[in-house]
Amino acid sequence: MRRIIMFIVFVTFLYLLFFQEKGNQEFSITGLTMGNITYNIKYISSKKLVNKTEIDSILIKFNQTFSTYIPTSEISTINNSSGIIEISPEFYFLLKESKMIYDQTNGYFDPTIGPIVNAWGFGPDKVEYPPDNREIRKIMNYVGLDKIKFDSLSLKKQNRESYIDFSAIAKGYAVDIITKYLENKNLSNYFVEIGGEVRVSGKNISDRYWLVGVEDPKFSLSSEIFATVSLNNLSLATSGNYRNFYNLKDSLVYHTIDPKSGYPSRSNMLSASVFAKSCFIADAYATSFMALGFEKSKKIVSSIDGLDVLVVYINDEGDTTKYFSEGIRNSINLL
Repeated sequence: MRRIIMFIVFVTFLYLLFFQEKGNQEFSITGLTMGNITYNIKYISSKKLVNKTEIDSILIKFNQTFSTYIPTSEISTINNSSGIIEISPEFYFLLKESKMIYDQTNGYFDPTIGPIVNAWGFGPDKVEYPPDNREIRKIMNYVGLDKIKFDSLSLKKQNRESYIDFSAIAKGYAVDIITKYLENKNLSNYFVEIGGEVRVSGKNISDRYWLVGVEDPKFSLSSEIFATVSLNNLSLATSGNYRNFYNLKDSLVYHTIDPKSGYPSRSNMLSASVFAKSCFIADAYATSFMALGFEKSKKIVSSIDGLDVLVVYINDEGDTTKYFSEGIRNSINLL
């Protein structure tokens, strides 16, 4: 009798498992956040577990903490403050993680670089003339995450003019927050993308790893994919100059600003696609690698477990060259 019961239980389990898998669907949610940035979410489930209102609510709360465009946000309050000011656990976490990467990249990832980025016309206001040497030197006195002292409860800026801006990594961190929410719903197969930054888990509705395209860094209005990547529980963030530049006085000005000099970066990087478990981590390193250049970036990647890259750069002979690290090699298909 015991064997019969165990057999019936086993058959019932297989029956439920089979029909549960057969009943799975792909649910999609799309919208806008951070102004006009699109987000796309897909998850596999036998029933609808998440709706757009929930996602929008999370992103609105995120912006109320980290958006410099909202005068009443936490980050705006901090930027307008002097002395010691209290910070939220969310703000502390991102500041702490940023400081870790700031140290690992020797300051090439720096969330205080906002004022000099704005001076070059890549902020909310365009500029008629580039900043002169005197203005750059003045602004650079306030740049440097080492000028911000903080703990889990509060922070203090060494200079009142110091300005924190997480816009270079906001999309990646927002992706991480959304994926945590999905996982709390017991979802294990999902795709989350905000403004091109991606994090995936499990497999898609076809029971295959999620496939993501990597854009060719060509200075043109057209968008072309030069590689596809099969992501296995990974995040992908890409940074490049090819979509954010402008003409000023017959010269091209690129948005990657060197945090050491205050001038547009002269590195040999065209684009950096970084793979990591966390989308924030991938986003932060992709940003810093653009200013660091190929050799320094390659050295950092080789020293950090779980970090991989697909980069496009100009080699010493002046040729456009693609490089991908070993950990991601078997997942990349060059087109």
